Amino acid sequence: MSPAVLPGGGRKGNSGTVDQVAVLLAPGHVPDELGGTYEDACAALGLPPAAGGYALYLLDQMNRRTTIISTATSAVREAADAYGRGGDATMAGVTVAAGEIAEVREGWPEEFGGGPRCQFCRAPDPAWLYEGADVEILLGEPLAGLRGEPPRVAGSEVVGCADWHACEACHDLIEAGDLPGWVGLLGRYADPDVPMLVQSAWREFWANHRPPGPAAPPEWTPGRRRRAAYEIAAGWDAFTAAYPVGDTPLAGDQDAPERVRAALDAARSYLRQPPPAGRVRIYPAGDSAIVRADGDGWSLVGRTGSASFIQLDADPYTLHPIGWTDSPSLLERLSDLVPPL
Repeated sequence: MSPAVLPGGGRKGNSGTVDQVAVLLAPGHVPDELGGTYEDACAALGLPPAAGGYALYLLDQMNRRTTIISTATSAVREAADAYGRGGDATMAGVTVAAGEIAEVREGWPEEFGGGPRCQFCRAPDPAWLYEGADVEILLGEPLAGLRGEPPRVAGSEVVGCADWHACEACHDLIEAGDLPGWVGLLGRYADPDVPMLVQSAWREFWANHRPPGPAAPPEWTPGRRRRAAYEIAAGWDAFTAAYPVGDTPLAGDQDAPERVRAALDAARSYLRQPPPAGRVRIYPAGDSAIVRADGDGWSLVGRTGSASFIQLDADPYTLHPIGWTDSPSLLERLSDLVPPL
């Protein structure tokens, strides 16, 4: 299900200050980013399973990200149903009462793109970090669309130094001293809705920023693994174009490292005892299908009739390609576990 869009948000591109996206998490409705069962997804987010589920409101403000978790799901359900029928998923006029808010968290869940991003263009996984000039700035602003007083955690936060993450493209633009490019980026922070002190910190950055250093890679977590598995499955053609399967050495069952064989054994156990609904997902791909299976510490993604890849929490940032030359395709048999739509 594509996320619904909350009022006043939408995708405003580089000129806007707030993007607001709503995601439904409920029994029988677990977003592909999270994968697994409803109980798995709740455990991943540190939430107690609630009979009615949750609405996750992901707010992407110019200078911070916030997740509002609500127990009121009817508006998001209606938007999801409308989208499924080919309608508009915009949630015009929706408000969230303070009493319906279960929790407000800084940042987004990693499965939905949480973690560092380029502060200039919002690209994920920025490669560079500029240590900002020392300047006291005000982060945050009252959240729109709430009845009653906004939660205290969603208010203001004072920090002493604003560091700036940058992707390769923005880093190159900054280091080249491209004044027109700088002015274009500066325009994002001159939006009237951006707090003035944030604008001041932005200008201070351009005047006095220190030399950049490589940004440390974010810590590998199960959430990042689930996100990576989702992105591979959702963009299989683009993924295999960038990493051609034909050029990739494929490990046979006995050639794979022990930890990979253990994950394969766990995946095969699903054939003997089918797992709860949601731990295996299929996505149509012409005459074949993309299959994703998740387990404790591992994810398997592949295309039936082709190769598959395993990711392990015990082996961060590594894709293990697996070939199936001597046995029936595990992917084919896993896909048979998922009832047709």
